[in-house]
Amino acid sequence: MRKGGKQYPEKQAPRELRANSETAFQHLLRPRLSLEYECISTPSLSLLQVRMAVQAAPVLQEETLTRCQRPPVRHHQSCLGSGTWIETYSPKSLMPVHSSPIDKVAANDDILTQILIKLPVKSLMRFKSVSKHWLSLIVNPHFARRRNPNSSFVSGLFLYSSKRRRNPELNFIPLQNNENPSDDGDDVYLAPLTTIPSLSGKEIFSSCHGLLCCSSYSNLEGDYQLRYHILNPTTKQFMSLPQPRDGHKGFNLVFDPSRSPHYRVVGVWRVDCDDLVLSIDSDQNKLYYQIEIYSSETGSWRACAEPFTANRNSQFHSGVYWNGAINWFNTFGDSLYFNMEDERVRTIPMPPIPHGDWKGRPFGYYGESNDHLHFVEIYNPGIQFDVYEIERDYSGCFVKYHVDLGSVGAAFPQMMQRLSWNPMYYSFAILSLVREKKDDDSFMVLHIPGKILRYNLGDKSFEKISDVCAEHCDGNGMIEDSFMYFWFHSFQYIESVSCI
Repeated sequence: MRKGGKQYPEKQAPRELRANSETAFQHLLRPRLSLEYECISTPSLSLLQVRMAVQAAPVLQEETLTRCQRPPVRHHQSCLGSGTWIETYSPKSLMPVHSSPIDKVAANDDILTQILIKLPVKSLMRFKSVSKHWLSLIVNPHFARRRNPNSSFVSGLFLYSSKRRRNPELNFIPLQNNENPSDDGDDVYLAPLTTIPSLSGKEIFSSCHGLLCCSSYSNLEGDYQLRYHILNPTTKQFMSLPQPRDGHKGFNLVFDPSRSPHYRVVGVWRVDCDDLVLSIDSDQNKLYYQIEIYSSETGSWRACAEPFTANRNSQFHSGVYWNGAINWFNTFGDSLYFNMEDERVRTIPMPPIPHGDWKGRPFGYYGESNDHLHFVEIYNPGIQFDVYEIERDYSGCFVKYHVDLGSVGAAFPQMMQRLSWNPMYYSFAILSLVREKKDDDSFMVLHIPGKILRYNLGDKSFEKISDVCAEHCDGNGMIEDSFMYFWFHSFQYIESVSCI
């Protein structure tokens, strides 16, 4: 872990498992009839889960063990407990000629890695405490890529309850079963981000391929200051960023584990014209802005490119990373994208605004899923709308889906009520759009009063994901309300064991 990084304390593996990796492996994989395995020292693993994890091990043994009959001697240190270390020999150095298959598997990193990849995340995090060698295998970036080859698989959403409250709650909503085996209670394991030490008053800005960019108030030398962090909600690991200069207009996270194990944060600041040796733009509705980038590889901020002009009402705090660029959708003025390679700001092509009294774009949603960028505009009261997709070369956009929620409104009449604070719209919100490998399996996550629904974009079917409890009146005079989530307070959860 990088200097300055912190990690949420996890329950350690039993002491006998921390003694050395060979003992831990024998406890993890104890053969039974019909190739059944059980974990006798790690209660977080069920018999079924371990059987799933090692069902391919006998085949791998037969193919691989001939290569490790006479492995080289290797030394390592093992932790026995708090502050106590002893030097032991690895299983390779002590392997007898007629050692058991389990001993041979434990001594082979290729097979051991393939077995660890199959474990559910909660157990995998515990096994980081078995030994330094197991830790080195699990935190390797190559291991993270092999375990999660599809870094766009959305398995849940982090949602803030209505920002009309003084202290909005952060909730976790699972969307589907993960492709990897899960422990019982994994949802409980993922949810309590509000309890992470040193992250009080946390607010999420953006999510990107399993990582979150957030802020919190930290106690520094007796003074609470606003700090910024990158958080991995799967591992509960976070890294605090070097303090940026004041006055930023938004932070946006860039992370693509298929390209690099490093992440970047794109920040935007307004620049006074007096500080520029540039011709002043004659358009009084535009201002100058400057972009700075933080890189986890260098551990520092740097200014990039020249300042650019944009509408004074442009929003830079909800950017979406897609196609190698940060994309900003703006209600007023041009929507923009910042290419991370050439560090230039350009305009996103958008459909024309309909004639009438409209002066801006009433976005109902925008976001990325499975390498596709979508947005929704809802101009008139109704339950029919189009979902647009941006062309990869930014040459234009096209209608990908036409959505009619009439069947949903018939099944849930509460959706047809007008919003009390904006009678123009009906009581529904698009929280996320998830593209699947098969286009007919793609779906939207909808929120209506009291419920969260899954709406299939292929066959137009829908089902309830969860119920939503109403917000009750509090000290601020907040009235009871069961319509409490909006898309701009929704953040994708993608399982990732990448280190930060």
